[in-house]
Amino acid sequence: MTPPHRAPTYRAVLRVTGVPRFLVPALLGRLSYGMVSLALVLSVFRTTGSYTDVGLVVGLFGLTATVLSPSRAALVDRYGPLRALTPMAGLHGLALVGLAAASWHPGGHLGLLAALTSVAGASAPPLGPVTRTVWSRLVRDRDLLQRAYSLDTVAEELIFLTGPLILGALMRVGPPAAGLTLGALLVVVGTVGLVTSPAARRPRAVGRAPAARSVAEVRTAPGGPSRSLRASPHAGASSPPSRPPRPPG
Repeated sequence: MTPPHRAPTYRAVLRVTGVPRFLVPALLGRLSYGMVSLALVLSVFRTTGSYTDVGLVVGLFGLTATVLSPSRAALVDRYGPLRALTPMAGLHGLALVGLAAASWHPGGHLGLLAALTSVAGASAPPLGPVTRTVWSRLVRDRDLLQRAYSLDTVAEELIFLTGPLILGALMRVGPPAAGLTLGALLVVVGTVGLVTSPAARRPRAVGRAPAARSVAEVRTAPGGPSRSLRASPHAGASSPPSRPPRPPG
């Protein structure tokens, strides 16, 4: 009698060689996206006192992040995570720090806020699609790979629950712009940790792993890994209306 097939566990996924080394910094960097959107809303309102200005700035953030998402994914596919993501994270972090400085006190200039927000959205590193691409290269077993994608989606949901909680705690000792500063630190540290991991630097095998995909394919494929449980805004889908827009990372 054939024994019943057992689905792989999350523990089995985490035991794969190289997974903790790339996954921990990847989630750390993506934690930035869990707090930056809300921190941006609160910071802009605090410095301008206008919900109209908040809508304009947050709209620019979501627009630039979404429209330029295919271009960023193409850069990662062409030059690799190390050469593409590192400058993206650096520019994104600098823009967030600039936004924090411009919105730390009341009376911020809307034009400056809009310009810095556009830069931040345009340069947001696509950490989510890159992470799922690394999964497809690192995990060869199909059942285990699906479990890895499930783990990634669950972790992403926890990130977007944890981010606002961290921001709330941070606001007990500082303005909401402090969340932008922390977000900049998280995305830079997390990106550097991800791109320097052996798993992310491993070249894509040709003809050996049919599940392996490019970042652009992971970002756009219908029903792909980024939609293993639901459509993910990190893969270019729309975010639920109950949440502020978040960049494709």
